[in-house]
Amino acid sequence: MHMVHHARIAAPFEAVFALASDVEAWPAVLRDYRWCRVLERSPQRLVFAMGGRIRGWPARWVAVQEPRPEERRIVFRHTGGITRGMTVEWRFAASGGALDVTIIHDLVMRWPVVGRLVSDVIVGPVFIDYIARKTLAAVKARAEAVASTSTG
Repeated sequence: MHMVHHARIAAPFEAVFALASDVEAWPAVLRDYRWCRVLERSPQRLVFAMGGRIRGWPARWVAVQEPRPEERRIVFRHTGGITRGMTVEWRFAASGGALDVTIIHDLVMRWPVVGRLVSDVIVGPVFIDYIARKTLAAVKARAEAVASTSTG
């Protein structure tokens, strides 16, 4: 499964990057995420467990987040849960007074025989696409709301 989501956000890089990398606050930004627990924290990475309800289905996973502001990206590696092995990358690029934000998900489930089918036909389109769209829309709405109050 390879999936790409994109949004143009009218807010500064620093604000959008801060929102996108603050996974501990995601449950307050989007109700689908119910909780986030930090398992390990260092300046270079954050290991966390997260849970929620995606399309009404319970979901939980463990991931390693590596924020790389100097590269204008955030890298996630899922290390636990049904999405184990998935990589997620948020990329940020300035574009005409706005910020282009792209989220890239890659997952091939390592289940014998049916792994690719399950990731490409069920997990990707039914769950990952749904939550990625909602997460990006929530970050966009929050960042633009904050940007408009600070300039207006």
